[in-house]
Amino acid sequence: MALRTYYDLIASLPGLPPRHDVERPPISEVRLRERLQLLDMDDAAVVRQWMDFVHWDRQSLDHTDDDVARAYHRLQQEITNPTLWTLIERRLDTRTLVAALRRRRAGLSPPKGVGQWVEKIRRNYHHPEFQLQGRYPWIGRFDQLIGQGQALAAERMMFEYSYQQVGELQPADPFAFEAVLVYLSRWELIERWTSLDAVAGQQRFETMIKETLGEYTQLFAADPIPVE
Repeated sequence: MALRTYYDLIASLPGLPPRHDVERPPISEVRLRERLQLLDMDDAAVVRQWMDFVHWDRQSLDHTDDDVARAYHRLQQEITNPTLWTLIERRLDTRTLVAALRRRRAGLSPPKGVGQWVEKIRRNYHHPEFQLQGRYPWIGRFDQLIGQGQALAAERMMFEYSYQQVGELQPADPFAFEAVLVYLSRWELIERWTSLDAVAGQQRFETMIKETLGEYTQLFAADPIPVE
């Protein structure tokens, strides 16, 4: 079967910035979903798989190690698009690495984890970078920043590396369906970062207010305004 190309769809998408840490995504989720209606039925199903995974991944605090393992093995059976599987596997590899760093810093054993590096992390758990510094050059600095309490700076560095890594999957044909998947993955990183930055900024603001006002903070409390 010939590979499908999407000239109208991709031409309608605004270009993505060279970095993830911008004020807002270049296109809203509503508009992006409208553009995706141009996809063939089969390719639309692949995009739904990606969106379902992203939705699941964002609920990470609700997942146990066993939940993650079951989801990983299920996805291995369900995902047939190689680019989509690469995107998902890389995301889960990063999740396992971050979990290992945080557990080690807390004096805990290696996480169960999923992905291609689980055994290597276990074998090299006491190596500062799990002997994976060539593949993931951010590990050492990420660990250092977490130890210094600079969580947002650590996240920024990891997001930047992930953003550039996804860009390396850009196909030779800029109008191929795989280009749509790469676009969606990078757009999602931008959207996640802007959401994360907004939350972190609000938390920093609230901390400053509490430190400044002390016991009088409640005098200025109000119901939160929902964000559309």
